[in-house]
Amino acid sequence: MSIVLWVILVHVIEVIGILGFLLVRKNNKLEQVVSSQQQYIDAISIIIQDSENTIKELDSRGAFESDDEVGTFFKNLKQIQDVLNSFNTRKD
Repeated sequence: MSIVLWVILVHVIEVIGILGFLLVRKNNKLEQVVSSQQQYIDAISIIIQDSENTIKELDSRGAFESDDEVGTFFKNLKQIQDVLNSFNTRKD
């Protein structure tokens, strides 16, 4: 009877080992996905920051304050930039 228990115990340990290996492998793949997504988010945040700096520079010059179509477009562009700023993860 004890041999049967040993065989069952060995198989249970094998199954646990295989499941552990599969979980570690899956975890590594998910870490790679997270790392890739973080790099993407960082790149987008840099673009958002650069565009905010450019818009602030243009706005400080006052070149687009007129009531024509360009001024209206610039005003709308500033509103879009304000929304984008809420998604910026890089707060310099």
